[in-house]
Amino acid sequence: MEDRELIRRIQNGQTEYLNEIAGRYYDDIYYFCCYQTGSREDAYDLAQDTFLRFIKYVDHYQYRNLKGYLLTIAMNLCRDYLRNASQTLGRIDPLESIEHEISSDGADASDPSGSTVLSENTLLLFDALSKLPESQREAVLLHHFYGYKNREIAQMTGASCDAVKSRIRDGIKKLKKLLWQSDFTAY
Repeated sequence: MEDRELIRRIQNGQTEYLNEIAGRYYDDIYYFCCYQTGSREDAYDLAQDTFLRFIKYVDHYQYRNLKGYLLTIAMNLCRDYLRNASQTLGRIDPLESIEHEISSDGADASDPSGSTVLSENTLLLFDALSKLPESQREAVLLHHFYGYKNREIAQMTGASCDAVKSRIRDGIKKLKKLLWQSDFTAY
């Protein structure tokens, strides 16, 4: 069933279809929040909050792009989270929490299968992403990780298309520089 039909049914009181929407988009929202916060636990909470907020306002939703709408909610929640966390805890280091989570997943440093290289590359990517300004990080994630076009990102973020294009270009340029400096070895 298409998103438009699911929304119509939900707005008509058939709330059992909310689970289908969550099933379709939860992973995308969760991973977006992971990239933004650098914490799996916080990403889980923010993904849940995204769907709770969607449920709260579903009667006012006018169908356009459901995934984009959910990502916009998640982006705003992540911005609030990062703003509040930086005010109460000082500077957040997303790399630290991801490094801890990857090492606690049981990856053995002597594992010849290559999972250590994947973990190291993941850490390097997260570290590089965390060093980008928030606006560039969002634009790069939405464009390259989720496949949104510049005009769609502009709608989500409230920026002009030219600003989005510039953020993506500058963000990728900085990522390349940061990854080159860290000797990133993608396999």
